[in-house]
Amino acid sequence: MRISGKLVLWGLMLVLLLSGPALAFSQIAQTLERADELDKLENHRGVIDLLTPALGTAGNNTDRAEIAWRLARATLGFGDQQKDAGVSSRDLLAIFEQGEAYADQAIQWAPNNPLGYFWKSSNIGRWGQTRGILDSLSKAPVMRDLLTQAITMDVNHADSYYVLGQLYAAVPRIISFGNQDYAVSLARKAVDLNQKEVAAGIKDEPNYGYYLKLAEHLNDRNWNAARRTREQANKQRDFNRTTVPLERGWYFEGTITIPNMTDRQEARQITDQLIGWLTAKPSRTPSQERNLREARELLAKL
Repeated sequence: MRISGKLVLWGLMLVLLLSGPALAFSQIAQTLERADELDKLENHRGVIDLLTPALGTAGNNTDRAEIAWRLARATLGFGDQQKDAGVSSRDLLAIFEQGEAYADQAIQWAPNNPLGYFWKSSNIGRWGQTRGILDSLSKAPVMRDLLTQAITMDVNHADSYYVLGQLYAAVPRIISFGNQDYAVSLARKAVDLNQKEVAAGIKDEPNYGYYLKLAEHLNDRNWNAARRTREQANKQRDFNRTTVPLERGWYFEGTITIPNMTDRQEARQITDQLIGWLTAKPSRTPSQERNLREARELLAKL
């Protein structure tokens, strides 16, 4: 039986049409996987170089959003490294503004993905820190609202609780919404979620920054053992009275068993453990080196 050339041509075209999207999907998946590998190595410049051209070739909004929030993440990390290298505030502001722009794109293309909101908040925070205290305070409500949006979409997004804890610790209570007690509880929530991720094999190791910030917040709250015990029942009651993710984060501490000691005793215990973990590592990333340095500085104060 002879097959006409035209029929063969149509068959080839059909194969190409069917395989094209799968090929494109495979390429995007491999690119994103490679970007995540580079992120673990804290090679943020490499992520930016890899994903910037990919953003223009992605075939749909879902892929564009996945690329854009990773670019927002990498841009923030790159900005932190540039800050350590001593670049000017003007250059840092431009970097974090670009990171926020990538996050805005991610939100536009995938409004139901919490990562766009998280990385927008994080880049805004770095921008505010670079500008100074007044700008940081003016941006704090915007950051809080973005992070609240993120945990409303994903109540188990540990990074958002971690940054919310820092936010509540940093802003003054008298003129803003700062609250050291909420900061402790939000940090405990982040640590709890991270421990579950490590136990489930989702994460390879603890997020050391979570433990460092929990210790810092405990040091700043500075409650004695009796008050810690007394407040547990109130927090459990308040936790059970609300279904709002942010408010449940405020009172999360009331749902767990805490050690019978003062805040600063627990802060020292956590800091000692953190230093032990990090010094035992055969190699450390730049952020882990920063965590170790800050943990030693905190321990000297306790």
